[in-house]
Amino acid sequence: MNKIQVFNTLSGTKEEFVPLQDNVVRMYACGPTVYDLSHLGHARMAIVWDVVQRYLRFVGYDVIYVRNITDVDDKIIKRAKELGITPEKLSRQYTYAFWHDMHSLNVESPDFEPRATEYITQMIAFTQGLIDGGHAYEAGGDVYFDVASFKDYGKLGKQNLEQLLVGSREQAVAQETLAHLKKSPVDFALWKSADASELGWPSPWGRGRPGWHLECSAMVKRILGETIDIHCGGEDLVFPHHENEIAQSEALHGQPMARYWLHNSFVQTNSEKMAKSLGNFKTIRDLLATFSADTIRLFILQSHYRNPIDFTIESLQATSTGIQRLLRAASFEHGLNESEAVAPSEAAQKTADTFKEEFAAAMNNDFNTAVAISHLYQLADGITQTKSAADKQYLASTLVHYAKVLGLTMTDTRQELDTATGAKLIDLILTLRKEARERKDYASSDLIRKSLTEIGVNVMDSADGATWEKI
Repeated sequence: MNKIQVFNTLSGTKEEFVPLQDNVVRMYACGPTVYDLSHLGHARMAIVWDVVQRYLRFVGYDVIYVRNITDVDDKIIKRAKELGITPEKLSRQYTYAFWHDMHSLNVESPDFEPRATEYITQMIAFTQGLIDGGHAYEAGGDVYFDVASFKDYGKLGKQNLEQLLVGSREQAVAQETLAHLKKSPVDFALWKSADASELGWPSPWGRGRPGWHLECSAMVKRILGETIDIHCGGEDLVFPHHENEIAQSEALHGQPMARYWLHNSFVQTNSEKMAKSLGNFKTIRDLLATFSADTIRLFILQSHYRNPIDFTIESLQATSTGIQRLLRAASFEHGLNESEAVAPSEAAQKTADTFKEEFAAAMNNDFNTAVAISHLYQLADGITQTKSAADKQYLASTLVHYAKVLGLTMTDTRQELDTATGAKLIDLILTLRKEARERKDYASSDLIRKSLTEIGVNVMDSADGATWEKI
């Protein structure tokens, strides 16, 4: 088994990855809050952890991968109210949209994908356990975690309680309606009261709904156990979300929640985090209308997951040329049929072995996909320069196999046109047809119209000019 080094946010250092149980890896990633379409920042989170679990399986680990969906949250309730629909309908709509986007990006489905509303019973029991242990208290139908009762609070984000109290002043002002209920401004909600008109469930403390942080702790415990190997997510979750998860779980169980905490950095636009609240985001769906899934994946993976990515359309366009570079080399995979196939040369085998070692070394170094991709490029360039057809085929097969470890489909889209480009091409053809008619070259005009009809484009002439539609 390859020795893998991972950067653990908890320790702030790179550590050798050693699972708790032999060859089994229990891995949990925080998924989306489904109240809108996913953007490129969400795509980065999903793709990064997809590649991590793919690579762990590739080197021989038995991975149990869980990614949750938050389908009850204040953001969902607020958005549903604005649209005049129920929160349940809104979350269902955007859960389906998220699944569609993930499939389009070739993100593998997790082994388990629990939704918060499916774990209300477990969350209530979890909360009661914290109350019984003296780590939580009920106040006016709400239940809050008593941060002062957990001496290690702040260890993930490297802040002590005094620093957090200072930093919570603004939040305390914003939540001054809760000041009379909470023992301390930094205490956070495990359970929020709700009246009969709001989304809620019955509980020992009255009708209400769970706090955001509670769901992950309850799901991890139920599906993976009290201590897991890897807990991951975006770096914006370090505090307060993951910090609060640690406090809840470790206060209840008295043992570490996760051994390794991994966090990916942001996608930025003009050095500013891509976020819906800032209005500077591009949805996955918008990007897929122009760029292939492999282009988007390559764009994300050509930066190390802990480094920020600066997004521009131009940078994606540049990445698309990189995909073409790989695809040109990969096209030699099917250069010979079985009857023509011969063994590759020793030189080709050595090239492949060296590539495999370099690829593994990069991925074993905290999943450094950026360096791994650089080795893919080097192999691709070597393939195009190789003279032997058998060597080309052998090395191309190696290239495709390892590219798929990164979730690249290697589907050759070089001769596929996006919708906008296709429409512009039809308009150009109609312009040429118009010029032919003006020259009284009716034979060419009719040939263009007939040819367009044969490929499913109906041309309609009028006094104002020609228009077209799909048949």
